[in-house]
Amino acid sequence: MRWLVFLLLFVVSGCIRTAPPVWVEIPTVSQLLSRLATGANRYTSLDGAAAVSLTQADKYMSSQQFLLLQKPDRLRTDVLTGFGQLILQLTSDGEELSVFLNTTVPGRFLRGPASKENISRFIRVPLAVDDFLSLLLYSPPIIAHYDSSIAIVDGLLQLTLHAGSREQQLFFNQQLQVVGSQYFSTGKKYLTVDYNKFSATSGFPHTIVIELPPEETMIKVKFTELVLNEKIETEKFHLSKPNNIKLEILL
Repeated sequence: MRWLVFLLLFVVSGCIRTAPPVWVEIPTVSQLLSRLATGANRYTSLDGAAAVSLTQADKYMSSQQFLLLQKPDRLRTDVLTGFGQLILQLTSDGEELSVFLNTTVPGRFLRGPASKENISRFIRVPLAVDDFLSLLLYSPPIIAHYDSSIAIVDGLLQLTLHAGSREQQLFFNQQLQVVGSQYFSTGKKYLTVDYNKFSATSGFPHTIVIELPPEETMIKVKFTELVLNEKIETEKFHLSKPNNIKLEILL
């Protein structure tokens, strides 16, 4: 009978939900906005390795990537398959985009303006580069707004910024860390970001999930190695054309 009693206790305890944390003191809107402004420039560069998964509609892709990010718009990614084969190199210095595709024999090398359309063609995330980097560097862009409000939702502090047909919701945990943000236009959600697995030393989230519901796109980045705020040499954001490969021009 003892094992039966223990089993029943285990089942009952498993059904008990943990009560959401109680907010003893709620910060003001101005305090939260000040915290956001201070944190906006806390991380300016990133050198890391990550497991990256991308879902678009019913298509799923995963890869290992080495990422170099530097605000406001410098980007480099070296993409490998799960077997360690290089399939893509992409660099942008904010003006010029260079791409080496290693999925054919011979490979392809492309160069052109670092426009949103050109970069999105390869990274498959339809966002402006500066916005994409801000999201990945734990600095979700703040919309211009004329009104704001605070509420507690599922144990999190929700700061809502109102701007006519646009709205942004930012979520804070009890340590006042931003754990997510949602963006709306005419009542429809068009972008979300979630931050998890915060470093105890740097406070940087090691798991970032970005979703764009209208495009049925979700990207999940799980950092396995990470160096923050170290100087990245300018030449890292440029690629040289390999020998014997024709240069293709991006418009």
